[in-house]
Amino acid sequence: MNLKHIEAFRAVMVAGSMTAAAKALFTSQPNVSRLISQLERETGLQLFQRSGVRLIPTSEGTAFFREVERAFVGLQGLANAAAQIRNLGSGRLRIAAMPSAGITLVPHAIKRFHALFPEVTVSLHVNTSGTVNHWTASQFCDLGVAVYVSEASDCQVEKLSDVPAVCVMPANHRLAAKRNIRPEDLEGESFISLCHGDGTRTLMDEVFQRAGVKRVLAIEAQYTAMCCEMVRHGMGVTLAHPIVARDFAGPGIVIRPFLPVTRFPTYLLFPPHRPKERLASAFVEVLRDLHDELLAEAGEAAKKR
Repeated sequence: MNLKHIEAFRAVMVAGSMTAAAKALFTSQPNVSRLISQLERETGLQLFQRSGVRLIPTSEGTAFFREVERAFVGLQGLANAAAQIRNLGSGRLRIAAMPSAGITLVPHAIKRFHALFPEVTVSLHVNTSGTVNHWTASQFCDLGVAVYVSEASDCQVEKLSDVPAVCVMPANHRLAAKRNIRPEDLEGESFISLCHGDGTRTLMDEVFQRAGVKRVLAIEAQYTAMCCEMVRHGMGVTLAHPIVARDFAGPGIVIRPFLPVTRFPTYLLFPPHRPKERLASAFVEVLRDLHDELLAEAGEAAKKR
């Protein structure tokens, strides 16, 4: 018994006759008849009763057809899986991202990516850049988005962006009328910082240390998005990635360029020692395009303020 026997039997059951089955299989009626006869000999089952030119399925034939249909459903599933793997990698994409990207940029990209590839399951895992490095290096995730690359990491690395930070403050803040904000402007200001251990927090602190500026560091938050929300409530000012700040722009806050330029790098991490997944590469293409679009929008919005 081989696949040709099963295909011929199923075609006869579905089409209702050997002639129709032969057309469906692009073969001859005698060939279908031969395959059915061989299948009956090999299975020891009488699959059809012959009534002139008509074929009537027996109870054995009907029972066997139910099993064949179950098998064909499985085969179709394998065919679909193969097509998905061929076109879109494994059909599942696991992304690890540090909070500033994982709460803003990456969800926007997932929405656009899902519109292009609705059958793909995307999992987003948000944690510190150190954990993102670990998850990607261990191949738990197919792609990582981080603000720094661990020295111990052997991930493949690409730079996504290197953008200047912006200052986010309440709309009624005394500095809101200034076009640019400098470290000395924030002397004695209540400053909302990221928690210690975040690479971006270290970058911020170094800027003010070099300028000899002392801020009031009474409030910390784990995520830049939280910092921006606390700014909205008038609790202080913060520095943020312009795309993160863009998502929180509104009547309650203003965003100003921060000088001297303090750059926030963002890196893409890929698992080591294996080719990049086609699915991950497709997502990165969407992510890069969206990043550039949102950055341009943030810049245009800043010019209008």
